[in-house]
Formats: sequence, C-alpha cells, structure tokens
Amino acid sequence: MSKYILDLKQYKVPKSAGNKALNLRRLMNNGIHIPVTYVCTWEAYQRYVDNDVSLVAALQAELKAILNPGKNYAVRSSASIEDGAERSFAGQFKTALNVPGRVDDVFQAIWSVWSSAQAPAVKAYLERNNLSARELSMAVVIQEMVTPVYSGVALSKNPVTGGDEVVVEAISGLGTQLVQTGQTPDRWVNKWDYWVEKPRESGLPDSVVDEIIAGTRNIAIKLRHPVDLEWVWSGERLYWVQAREITSLNHRNVYSNYIPREMLPGMIKPLIFSVNIPLLNSIWIEMLESITGKLGIAPEDLAKSFYYRVYFNMGKLGDIFESLGFPRESVEMMMGSLPKDAARPKFKPGPKTFSRLPWLLVFMADKWMLGPKMRRALPRLAETVRATPYRDLDKWNETDLLAAIDRHYRLMHEVAYYNVMGPLMMGMYNRVLMGQLKKQAVEFANFDLTEGMSDILEYDPATHLRRLHAQFHALPPAAQEQIRLATYTDFQQMTNLGDFPAKVAALVERFGHLSDNGNDFSAVPWRERPEMVLKLVTEFEPGGEEKGRKVRLADLKTSPMFNLFYHRAREFRLLREQVSGLYTHGYGLFRYTFLALGKHFTQRGILDAPEDIYYLTISQVRTLVNGQEQADVRPEIARHKTDMERFHDIILPTVIYGDEVPPVREADMGVLSGIPTSVGHYTGKTRVVRGIQDFPKVQKGDVLVIPYSDVGWTPLFARAGAVVAESGGLLSHSSIVAREYNIPAVVSVEGATRLPDETLVTVDGHKGEVLIHAV
Repeated sequence: MSKYILDLKQYKVPKSAGNKALNLRRLMNNGIHIPVTYVCTWEAYQRYVDNDVSLVAALQAELKAILNPGKNYAVRSSASIEDGAERSFAGQFKTALNVPGRVDDVFQAIWSVWSSAQAPAVKAYLERNNLSARELSMAVVIQEMVTPVYSGVALSKNPVTGGDEVVVEAISGLGTQLVQTGQTPDRWVNKWDYWVEKPRESGLPDSVVDEIIAGTRNIAIKLRHPVDLEWVWSGERLYWVQAREITSLNHRNVYSNYIPREMLPGMIKPLIFSVNIPLLNSIWIEMLESITGKLGIAPEDLAKSFYYRVYFNMGKLGDIFESLGFPRESVEMMMGSLPKDAARPKFKPGPKTFSRLPWLLVFMADKWMLGPKMRRALPRLAETVRATPYRDLDKWNETDLLAAIDRHYRLMHEVAYYNVMGPLMMGMYNRVLMGQLKKQAVEFANFDLTEGMSDILEYDPATHLRRLHAQFHALPPAAQEQIRLATYTDFQQMTNLGDFPAKVAALVERFGHLSDNGNDFSAVPWRERPEMVLKLVTEFEPGGEEKGRKVRLADLKTSPMFNLFYHRAREFRLLREQVSGLYTHGYGLFRYTFLALGKHFTQRGILDAPEDIYYLTISQVRTLVNGQEQADVRPEIARHKTDMERFHDIILPTVIYGDEVPPVREADMGVLSGIPTSVGHYTGKTRVVRGIQDFPKVQKGDVLVIPYSDVGWTPLFARAGAVVAESGGLLSHSSIVAREYNIPAVVSVEGATRLPDETLVTVDGHKGEVLIHAV
C-alpha cells in the first residue's frame, strides 16, 4: 500500500513533497525549530486529478495514524512551482488554519487545497506567467498549530531595495492577516545591528525581536540564499513555520552620491560630465581589470546624472566585488548609507578570492613601487601641463582645437592615474600607521605626520595668502586703504608698494587654476578674477592656532615596520599634494579650448554665446566640428539651463535604486506617505477600488488605489501602472504581486481611498510617497 503522508522528522523528503515542505525539512536539517509537520505528497494529488475514488479510504487511513485529536492543524499548499525565486503564487492556493485533529476535518482541508489548484484564478495566473497546468503538482503540508500570541514574517534582505538588512513585521494573533487582509503590522528594520526602523511601541518583547533577527540571519546562511520566513511566538517559544527564497529579488543598479558629492559637488553641466566621468572612471576600470581581467563595462556604466548631480553605480561595483569573492554588501559601506555605530560585515576569503590571488599580488607589488614612479613622472607631467597653450586660441581652427582637446585628454589620463592612485596608497599607508599608533594609545589625528616637511606648506594657497596678508598689514594704513579701493590693474601699477604687487601677481600665476570646484572646468578660475584674489589677500583671516602639542616621532617607541609605514605615509602625503595641484591645473585648461570652440560655434550661429558649449556633450561637440548633420541644439541648451535653475534647490536622496529618475516634489504638491514595498516611480491617474463592483472601471495604466487586496484582485494588477494601499506590509498580497508585476507600490497610506478618481499622482516606490499634482 502506497504511503502518501510523510513525517518530515522521520523520512527523507522526496521532491514530490513540494517546495514548501522541502524548505521546512532544510530548516530541520539545520537545527531550526519548527512545529510537528507532515506532508501529503503530490502522488496523492495526481490520483485526485484522475478521479481515483479509492484515494479517499487510503488517505483517511494514513491520517488516522498520525493525527492527534487534541491538536489543531494548519493545512497549506506545497506546490511544485510555488515559493520559487521568481513567482510566489501568493494567496492563490487555499490555506486552512485551526483545523481540528479529526480525520474528516483534515481530509476536507486537504481536498480544499487540491480544489484551489484547479480554480480559474490559478489557471489565469499560470497563463500570465507562461506556465502550463500540467506543470502544477500539489503536495499539502499538515502542521500542528501553534497558538500565536504574535506572528509575522522576517526577511533576510529588503525585497524592495535588495539591501542587506533584516526586515521583521509582526501582528498579534494569526499571521495570515498580513497577506490575506493586509493588516498593517509593527515593523522593524535592522542593518548590521543598527536599528534603521522600529515601532514606537509593540507588545512583542525586544528579546523576541532580537531572536527573530538572529534566527533570520542564521537561516539565510544555512540555506545559502536570501529568505522570506514566517514565524509564530507562542508567548514562550519561537517557531518557524515557513521558509522560501525571496521572490523578485534582483541586483538592480544602485546609485550613490556619497562619494561624488565630495569629488563633484553641486550641479554638473553636460559637457563636464561627459569629459570627467570617462576620464576618471577609466582609471578605476583599468585598476580593477588588472585584478579581475576584462570586465566588459564602459566608464559611463559606473556613473549616472540625476538632476545634474553625479551618482556612482554601486550596483556595478557590487558585481565586481562579487566576482572577486568579496561580499556584495561591502559596497554599502562605500555608499555612506551606514551610521558610524553600525556593525560592519565580516569577510572570509573564498575560492573566488584565492583564484585572483596571483593577479592581486602582482597588483600590490606594482603599487608598492608607485612612489618612485610618481617622483619620476610628476616633473615631466608638470612641465607638459605648464607648456599647454591656453591663451590666444581664437586664431585656431575648430579641427585644431578638437585635436588639442584629444591630446590634452591623453595627457590628463596619465595625470588622473596618479591623482587616483596616489591618494589611494596614502590612505592605505595611513591606515596601517593608525594601527601602529593605536598600539601606543595615540590617535592618528594627534600625530604630527608632516613634522619637518616645510615644503608641503608651499602647495597650500593659504600659506601664501597668510604671508601676503602679513605683508599687506605691515603697509601704512593709507596704502592699505588705497589698495582696497583700487582695481587689480591699478593695483599692479602702484609704485609705492615695493614688491607687494609682484608677489600678488605671482600668487595669481601659481594658483590661478583654482576655482570653486576643481572638477568643473566651467567654473571661473582665480586667474580670471584677480580682484577676488586681491580681496582674499587683504581680508585673509588666519586660522586659530592648534591647541596642544602634537605627538612626534621622538615621543614614540618605533620598530622597523613602524618606520617603514611612517616614511611611506609621509612620502605619499607630499605626493598627494603635488599631484592634486597638477591635476587641478591641467584639468582646468580644458576650459579655454572648449570656450574657443564655443566662439567658433557662436560665429556659425549654432550657439548664442560661447559659454553655451558647456550644455553640450563631448560627442555633440565632435559632431559639430566634423560638420555632420546636427539638429538645432539651442532648444536643448535652453532646456538644460531652465532645468538647472528649476532643480537647483531640490533635495535628492543619497542613494537611488534603479535607473529611473526619481520624482521631484514641487512646492504646490500634496503628499501622502506610507511604506515602499515595490520599487519604481510612476505618474498616472488614480482609480479607487473598494470592491468587485469597481473592477470594470480600472483602465490600463491607472494608479490602483485600494484599501487592501486579496487573491481575487490579482487580475487588476495586470492593468495597473502602480498600486497604493491603505494597509499592509512587505508581504501583504498587494506588495507581493506588485513586485512580481514590477510596478511601484506604497502601502499603509492612510486616507488613500479618499483620493478622487482621476487624480494625477506620482507614486514613489523608493521613498514611500504618493505625490499629488496640483490641478
């Protein structure tokens, strides 16, 4: 006689137990506590499909042998294609809870699960996912009920952002309310032991929340993939009742401006972006490829402009980290998305890491000799930069100017290499030295690293401003007042000031390349604003003296290793100053060649002013120089100017998920807030649906506004452009289905259904906002 019902604890579970039962068995195998669980394999379902009436007696006999009449049971589906990485079948199949432990009751519950697999809604779901009914086999899990004080879900990764954080949602009583009725749960988000989010108050004890979070991380490690778990707390003990791989989780691009806002702050014009990004990112790609081999990515793949702000593509960097065997989550530390007191992920080298070890050793050996290479290269590069013409370019033709730009780009590529690698090595040596100093209870900030390096001060314009200000202050008061009222030209012609005008002119010549932003060659440099430099000299305010004496080398116990890294750190501190000034000087020279081209384009009637060239890209400039057909660029330039003024003061998030441009909240917009549960942005007109009677009014592309949803509402999601729900959490039906349909969703939006139909809104599935456009 065939045995259809297996005890998960006693039997090796076959494939015919279905995904849900197999996942439960994996939990048991890894020592995770689950309730007493049985599974009715899908061989029994096949006899049900074939209308084999003899199945009834056989199944009842097996149930009689296992059921405890004093217990209640949860009877759930465990289908062959359920709980996969791509499709969840959320709410599609019948679940029966608190089923009395009588044979007839449990048998009827199993029968109802089988019947639900034949329902029209399931057939429609299969069709939408390009699946055949023949691919569906239905096993059934029979699990002893745990009377819940609290129950809920836990996810080892945020399914919305893909971020490495544990999300816990909980409600009192049965957890089915999370999915089936969309009840709004208490919610905790923990990233590396830091609380990103937690409820103001909850009846679930903190100790239980901590146990859930630790258990979730442990299960994800044991199962080797991100997990979506269901749990129950009896008031005394925590039980795990379901486990599945997180559906619809993908490594979408993640952009951060944490680093770029230091390197390229503020708004960046199109030409600057199109020159700077390939120049610098090509260096990073070459460096990484020396370790990984060809990556097949372009410099432009590593950065994107959102509202004229530069964001780095940390998703791509995450791919590279994984290819080297490093944890993808390490990128989040580079993103600046972590508080200082958050724990950092631990890294254990794996096979991928060791496979790249030879290349990594070659890379390290090469960079160990970077200091001598830089000392040899920088004088040559500095001489070439100084010899680069930037005056009297008006007489050059367009072809020669473009050729000069290309030559200068190649020169700056070499300078940029040292400008990237020099500070990188300085940081590495500094960190090693920090560790050495820490052994002697000395903070790096209190250590005089540049002791005796007076030449390093010469690269700081403040040093020269301080000297000139002292010389200015020593002049007679009448002369000081005369200088303050004079133009720079008149100041240079004064004969009663000794060598003071010549020294100021030397300052302008030496530091004339400086501007408000050294990475933006459209910014006006000091050499074009000598009056401003003169004002800096006359109004310079020396900084306060450092308090306390810094720790010096003579105060410490040193060792050969300490001395090695001490000298290396000092060497690269000086090299950093030298290459930084050289890069800023050379990079700023692009300004003059492009402006000369801008004058040509203005004379040809292409531009209204030479400075408009900054609103083109380098590829557009090439097209115009080469005489290829080009549509009128003035409307595009006007749009850029208008947009840059319009978006000047907007506040953008540090991290942007996906390639969509995030919406901007205008001053006249209303806003409703909730929980983002499916990423994306969408603008459309609302359609409020409170029940089945409202289904016909939903049109393709509408923003579906609902109190909550259950399985019967699934067809509406195929028409919707976005979903807004008044209740629910990450695993409410509306959230799960929205993620599967790849449409934005925001839930727990109080008062959403009071929005009138056809209200124009923008749903921000990243920030959890519904922006209401003014009429």
